[in-house]
Amino acid sequence: MSTGSRTPPPRHRVRISSATLTRRAFCKGTLAAAGIAPTAAVMPKWSDASDAGKGDAVSSEAPPRDRSVVIVGAGVAGLAAARELRANGFEDVLILEARDRIGGRIWTDTIGGNIPIDLGASWIHGVDGNPISAIVRENQIATRPTDYDSEVEHFPVDGRPRLSAEEALRRFWKLAENQPDSTLQSAYEQYLATYNPGDAEKRYLEYLLNTIVEHEYGADIGDLSLMSIEGGSAYAGQDVVFPGGYRQVVDALADGATVRFGQAVTEIDHSGTGVVLTTAAGATLEAAAVIVTVPLGVLKRNRISFLPSLPPRKRSAISRLEMGVLNKTCLLFDEVFWDREIEFIGRVGAEKGRWAETLNLYPHTGQPILMMFNAGAYGARLERYSDREIVEDTVAVLTNMYGDVPPPRDARITRWNSDQWTRGAYSFVPAGSSFEEYASLGEPMGDRVFFAGEATHPDYPATVHGAFLSGVRAARQIAALSIRPRSR
Repeated sequence: MSTGSRTPPPRHRVRISSATLTRRAFCKGTLAAAGIAPTAAVMPKWSDASDAGKGDAVSSEAPPRDRSVVIVGAGVAGLAAARELRANGFEDVLILEARDRIGGRIWTDTIGGNIPIDLGASWIHGVDGNPISAIVRENQIATRPTDYDSEVEHFPVDGRPRLSAEEALRRFWKLAENQPDSTLQSAYEQYLATYNPGDAEKRYLEYLLNTIVEHEYGADIGDLSLMSIEGGSAYAGQDVVFPGGYRQVVDALADGATVRFGQAVTEIDHSGTGVVLTTAAGATLEAAAVIVTVPLGVLKRNRISFLPSLPPRKRSAISRLEMGVLNKTCLLFDEVFWDREIEFIGRVGAEKGRWAETLNLYPHTGQPILMMFNAGAYGARLERYSDREIVEDTVAVLTNMYGDVPPPRDARITRWNSDQWTRGAYSFVPAGSSFEEYASLGEPMGDRVFFAGEATHPDYPATVHGAFLSGVRAARQIAALSIRPRSR
């Protein structure tokens, strides 16, 4: 959702068939190309129960008309849950949203006055069988496929290394396989000790790991292990973007939903026969059930108090999962001065992660727009700088690659780690943890408190479709129960 959550998908580096390459499938693809076959322990599988968004609705008869459900958060998970509840006959469904807009980490803003630009999630990752693809078809929303082979790499410091990307990655993943529980940083340090690479090769491997792994998970290789990146599932088919913005999907999901904005929930009391929610303004609402869809980063900051408190298993899951950071800087120029039809622009610079990857939006929108990415600790550190300082730095980097570059006509910059309603871009499994924590976080508490969001789906975390499926799952869990609100 990847922002989003997530996010730019990793690029096609090892010439795996780009027609079927998807974002989460890529890292598995690089391992396969390196001759590594992950074990079942590395790639856990989950029962169909975790993918309850597929198939028919659970309830076999219409629910009582007096059922009431409050959903906390109007992101994709919350909107999907509301739609599914209405499809199951629930009429009293209310979404409370802390922001002044719907969509959460799907955020379609405008640049240059009226050009849509996605500052959060950008892609459908794997269109074959993807529930988001179904919404796109139903609403005739235009998309364009991404070509990961369409790339150019710039080497402004040391020049192009003699070792190919394929060979460097093959060596690295072989070392990582020997220590699947250790951090990828450890494998990188072993690579340096084993092969004693020159500066050009060292920088190139850093660049490959940054754009392939760190951008994918929003985390530094020091926070990730082979075990922590090899889990979950992915849909087949191409990845696609939205020339008119992802907001079109959000608007389609929101049709018929009742949303109250500026309603930050601070407490959920489920000690009685129903649920009582308290907002930051001091208002209270009662319902038979609640679906909590706030991002993992909000739960980690304890922005919502639960009475009684969350059980140890769920608290442990919140503690053991982390939020990644992937920030975008979108620049609108008067004209294209870069490779017009090349989609991805790579930069192997002196400082790892500094504007290493840029998506050229001109092939998709016909507008001279560059979307530049920074991930992990570097992406978070960049949030401390002003918009002016960030834009000046991008211009300096682009000038280094293309010669004299004019200042952009307009710019949009994200700071997802500082955003109080997300505290990060999307979730990831840190070294030492496992994908099982996603399932624990998604477990309901009794028959009144349910959870949804990308960080609650063990098969498709950190994706829009994972958020969507988790919302449908939570709604069907409620529909399968006989819940009635306590007397008012």
